[in-house]
Amino acid sequence: MRLKLTIEYDGTAYSGWQRQKRQTTIQGEIERALEIVLKAPVSIVTAGRTDAGVHARNQVAHCDVDFPDLHRLNRALNGILNPDIAIKDIREVPPQFHARFDAVERTYCYRIALKPTAIMRNFSWAFPYPLNKTLMQKAAGYFTDITDFTTFCKLHSSNTTYDCYIKKSVWREQEDFLNYTVSANRFLYGMVRGLVGTMVELGRGKINWHEFVELIEARDVRRLPALAPARGLTLEKVTYNLTQEKQ
Repeated sequence: MRLKLTIEYDGTAYSGWQRQKRQTTIQGEIERALEIVLKAPVSIVTAGRTDAGVHARNQVAHCDVDFPDLHRLNRALNGILNPDIAIKDIREVPPQFHARFDAVERTYCYRIALKPTAIMRNFSWAFPYPLNKTLMQKAAGYFTDITDFTTFCKLHSSNTTYDCYIKKSVWREQEDFLNYTVSANRFLYGMVRGLVGTMVELGRGKINWHEFVELIEARDVRRLPALAPARGLTLEKVTYNLTQEKQ
């Protein structure tokens, strides 16, 4: 049976999602827990791999197992996993369901702390300098009008295309935080952190609007002015068509 897992994690102590030799990763820990419960190796496929230090509120993965008591499986996995990884939901889906290829939209939120914070220190970027929020909002809107995001993809990635379709891109100030929400059909490796880092450089006056547009049109990641720290980024949700998950 194919199972869909909805996962929440604090990525602070992990070397990203993807399993790596001699590194502690989210995928590696969940597969380890699955093997303990099921007495056999299990591979899981995710909707999108997150970088080291990046968090997720509703990450999605699928796997194929033979264990009909899903409530028991869910409890067992959460009993084995460290508290910074939580399996929020497990449900059976059609055998053709694919966590990555069937996803139609992913939504991330990046949080900038405008004042010092203790509780949110691992989930936001404390930024002590004034920011031109109007200019940053203009830049966020600009991203919905372009599709080629080569400038914002890390070097040596395996992408064959750099086209992404951003449906939502907006900054909102909420109490002592400036939050950037972005939704797209797909994201490139390191893309959201690149978008945020560039908008922050624009907002603090390190680059002007002409330079901002020029570096995007240059399609050269080596011209990227800054990469925002991983700790401020959270994968909020992955969206699927209802028919893809229907039994």
